[in-house]
Amino acid sequence: MPTTADATGRDGGGRQRAGFVINPIKFDDVDDVRRQMERICAENGWDEPLWLETTEEDPGAGQAREVLDAGCDLVVPIGGDGTVRTVASQLVGTDVPLGLVPAGTGNLLARNLDLPVTSRKGALNLALTGADRRVDVGQVRYWDTDGETHEEYFLVMGGVGMDADVMESTDDEVKKRFGWMAYARSAVLLGYDTPVPASIRTGEDEPVRKKIRSVLFGNVGKLQGGVAVLPEARIDDGQLDTLVVAPRGITGWAGVVAGMVTRGSVGGGNVSYHQGTQVDVQLATPTRAQVDGDGVGYVTRIAGRIVPKALTVRVRPVGQRGARRAGFAA
Repeated sequence: MPTTADATGRDGGGRQRAGFVINPIKFDDVDDVRRQMERICAENGWDEPLWLETTEEDPGAGQAREVLDAGCDLVVPIGGDGTVRTVASQLVGTDVPLGLVPAGTGNLLARNLDLPVTSRKGALNLALTGADRRVDVGQVRYWDTDGETHEEYFLVMGGVGMDADVMESTDDEVKKRFGWMAYARSAVLLGYDTPVPASIRTGEDEPVRKKIRSVLFGNVGKLQGGVAVLPEARIDDGQLDTLVVAPRGITGWAGVVAGMVTRGSVGGGNVSYHQGTQVDVQLATPTRAQVDGDGVGYVTRIAGRIVPKALTVRVRPVGQRGARRAGFAA
């Protein structure tokens, strides 16, 4: 796939062009959003952008390829984490930067990079004028109940168990009304579910057998509300961080809370943290899984790994307020 310079023939002296891939179901008036984006591009001296909408049949991959083929200098998904992941998967291995204009409930990649999440204008201005940063990308492979194998990229987190149950059981209308608190409500209701026997292998360690409620692995560490569920995770450290939640009975949830507060130093084995380049979880019974918040159904096995520095993202320039708080290793 050609790089930006190959496709456009520009050497930095000409006007640049952005390509937008928007999820239209996120907005009441897509035309209004389009006019705003075009106006901000013009104000920053960019050409009229390419504008494409996702569909139920194609949630962003085909549109992202069309933007790349058109030689755009920047690709900007406008939607939730699922739209961002789908578009970004087509940029992996290229030099074309990803700009972020969040429009979902979680917006977890933007939050972890300390990018604007409440202002479309602020987000696009930063995408057009910010700095390029190479970041890691996660790759997940999972086996469904028919024995079929699936492989996808992820930017934030993947997992199996309670975290996927929470995503699947949280109503879209409730999410619109209460935001990330809707997930907290679902988590409380699911705390009594039966744990699943699993074999978990992290890095090159020997597999460990546990009855788990959740195994969460991530490229970044923060969930909704700023909760650092993987506190050591950095998006450019070449490492995959994994959290194993295995409470021993109802009282074990107190140990889970204690373990998460102390980053695993206490908690009686009800929660543990691991860091390496990969994780592999084999489940005794089919269990729900999720990738960047999107449910992928029931799986019998799921494995994740890190692809170092595989994607370019447009972020705050070094020295700008907020840049130091972003989830980078250095």
